[in-house]
Amino acid sequence: MRFLPAENITYKTRLKPEEINKRLSDIVESKKAFSIFSSSSTKSYEGQINDQMFDIKRIIGYRNSFLPRIKGTILRDYDGITIKVKMRLHIFVIVFLCFWFGSAGFGFIVVLTQSFNLEFDVRTLIPFGMLLFVYGITMGGFKFESYKSKKELQKIFEAEIIEK
Repeated sequence: MRFLPAENITYKTRLKPEEINKRLSDIVESKKAFSIFSSSSTKSYEGQINDQMFDIKRIIGYRNSFLPRIKGTILRDYDGITIKVKMRLHIFVIVFLCFWFGSAGFGFIVVLTQSFNLEFDVRTLIPFGMLLFVYGITMGGFKFESYKSKKELQKIFEAEIIEK
């Protein structure tokens, strides 16, 4: 999944599940239904925490449509606790990107096939450039935020990352 805006991370910790949930509840506030104004929260995440699962996202003071949604599962293991975390884009962003990439990709194929009959023109590469540009923005926005969350969760869980 290196080239997609998604990450699977496995943390290994010696903390007890109760301590992990307490630490998570210290940094996670409940999800707000709708907020026009920026949050004055002192917590860095919002979402839900259950006994063995959590579904959170970072609270940021700026707009980033590619902010990862973080879902985690806390599992008991023979030598400690394993926390499996999945970071993904919001479903509406995924749907929009699929539509956009499909449309731009179709445009690129049409322009490319028509250019075989004519002389090569640099303008035929515009749809390809658009595809690369949006891919770069998507991956940059997602990786920028996922890197921050990955490091912050590692500190909170006092864990080591055993799988990426």
